Amino acid sequence: MSTELDKRARALEEAFFNKRDEELLAKLRAQEAERKKQGELAGATGIRDSNILAQLVAQGVAPDALMVFALAPLIVMVWRKGKVEPAEKNAILRAAEQRGVHQGEPGWKLIEGWLERRPKTGLRAAWEAYAAALREKLPPQDFAALREDIVGRAREVARAAGGFLGIAATSADEKRFIEELEKALR
Repeated sequence: MSTELDKRARALEEAFFNKRDEELLAKLRAQEAERKKQGELAGATGIRDSNILAQLVAQGVAPDALMVFALAPLIVMVWRKGKVEPAEKNAILRAAEQRGVHQGEPGWKLIEGWLERRPKTGLRAAWEAYAAALREKLPPQDFAALREDIVGRAREVARAAGGFLGIAATSADEKRFIEELEKALR
């Protein structure tokens, strides 16, 4: 027969372990939520480096904002001549797919709209302001990796509509833009 003291001891143990289990469960849920956010960012941007993704999540960067940040310079670049070449359009849509943006999704529709109608003139200024704010939030090595990804995509798109038989595939204007892009991301 259990005594009142035994009953109270079991109740105390159960309360202790329930509290501990609840804390562990809360930690597990927080870790899962962070993994989910990192997965969304990876899908939106194509970034696979878990350290960069963790930093972006910690800074509260939203997947949609980062996807736009990664692709907006490409849009600005292809509109500099006043029209978008079919090969450039295909290269940008391919870059979007590689970042996990698929046909029919809101992000895809946004990009298609930008490729059909020149974006407002404030896109570049808004992008540069976001770049400056993001540079302040991320560790330098993570921001450098992001810069390399964006500049690399810009080079790919610039070559996409490239010259005759691959000669002079990137125009002087596109090279200038890529240099400006690199400077904005320093």
